[in-house]
Amino acid sequence: MDFRLWSTIYFILIALLSVNLIMTGERPTKTLAWLLVLVFMPIIGPLLYFTFGVNRKQYGFINFQKRRRAKKYLVKADHYLRERLKTGEREIINSERQLRNVEQVNLNSDAFRASRNNDLLLLVDGEVTFRAILNALEKAEHFIHIQYYIFEEGELADRFAELMIRKAQAGVKVRFLYDGVGSIRLSRDYLERLRDNGIETECFFPLYVNRVMRWQINYRNHRKIVVVDGKTGFTGGINVSDKYIREQDELGVWHDHHVQLSGPAVWHLNAVFSVDWYYCSGKEDVLTEENFLDKGSSSTGKIAQVIASGPDSAIPSVLNQILAMINHAERYIYIINPYVVPDALIIKALEIAVRGGVDVRILLPSKSDSILVKWAMRSYLEELLRVGVKIMQYRPRFLHGKVILVDDVMASIGTANLDIRSLYQNYEINVLVYDRDFAQQVKEAFYRSCEEATEMVLTYYKNLSGINKLKYQFGKILSPLM
Repeated sequence: MDFRLWSTIYFILIALLSVNLIMTGERPTKTLAWLLVLVFMPIIGPLLYFTFGVNRKQYGFINFQKRRRAKKYLVKADHYLRERLKTGEREIINSERQLRNVEQVNLNSDAFRASRNNDLLLLVDGEVTFRAILNALEKAEHFIHIQYYIFEEGELADRFAELMIRKAQAGVKVRFLYDGVGSIRLSRDYLERLRDNGIETECFFPLYVNRVMRWQINYRNHRKIVVVDGKTGFTGGINVSDKYIREQDELGVWHDHHVQLSGPAVWHLNAVFSVDWYYCSGKEDVLTEENFLDKGSSSTGKIAQVIASGPDSAIPSVLNQILAMINHAERYIYIINPYVVPDALIIKALEIAVRGGVDVRILLPSKSDSILVKWAMRSYLEELLRVGVKIMQYRPRFLHGKVILVDDVMASIGTANLDIRSLYQNYEINVLVYDRDFAQQVKEAFYRSCEEATEMVLTYYKNLSGINKLKYQFGKILSPLM
């Protein structure tokens, strides 16, 4: 074939992909960004689009029908929990207007009902978190459910394996769920070692290397959930990786936040796990009496609400939760997040909060594990600084926590970042705690981290070199694709 024929074929391909993009695109900014990639990045552009950009929800590449069945299973789980809890309470249980409004938004956005009598403990950094998790696993008598986005082999993974195997041999039912991309380096030997010792393992959206039409980089399960005997649960930003216990590169030992729960909210974590487990395995064996045991919670515990969302959700529950917290802040909003690449809704909400006299502060890392994300973040930070948001850069090491604190009355700890991927494409989970004592713990942790941070100033952008301005704008253009 001569060059003109190849050019004609390529032109037709780009035209067809562009039409497909326009017809199936969900957000104009993302559609425009992909059109630019297709037109101005010959050969590479179509490959990138096919790998990352194709809206697989419109086709059979991702079994969203199966996922919808799993969502119906979640409704069944919620009804099951209502019967088990038998609270007899009205749907909205907060008494303060500000908290009631946020709780109502979440409830109407497909979140679980808020529940009373939860005990919660804020866990900061890996050493404290894994000590608590492994201690809880050691005490397991009936079952262990473990779900992680990133599960990397190393010292921590070996400690988990040793404990899971020992408990399985003692008659404890152990289920282990991992993401196909986040845990792509998890070896076959490690998984076979678990299976050979009676541990059930499942992979969420595995990469089918030999089946190109089944490739799926997006729609990852970013959740981190551990549930022990239906009594103790954990979630937050911390994955299983030795990055959390020892320095491995210039990012240092990662700084992160997690939460330990006991009480009814643990059942909600377990219900979310049960849906993901059902989707991957087809088994409904999690939603049974023995997996929702006596709560063992105090009678004077805290009010907590579990919010989970994913690309198959009709309502972006986590996004709505974040917007509700921002919109109902009266005095301050403190945010910790490593990937601040927000969409226009969050930027406008933060701007309105500042203009209404709310003190808005965002703590983010000065170091980044992704150069493109760093460029994109810097482009958005200028916009936030201009409207009066205070930006602090945490200096000592990489900060990976996902925390939102409002007015000493409510705090959210979870897995969701402030970026397009978490808000629209990933499966995420947050726990929103309506409690002053817990909020005070989070506030103190925020202030401690701020002591090791420096505040960004707007003049930084005025003194940028031309090449840096170009890099940041390039990152901003690509941000809808991240």
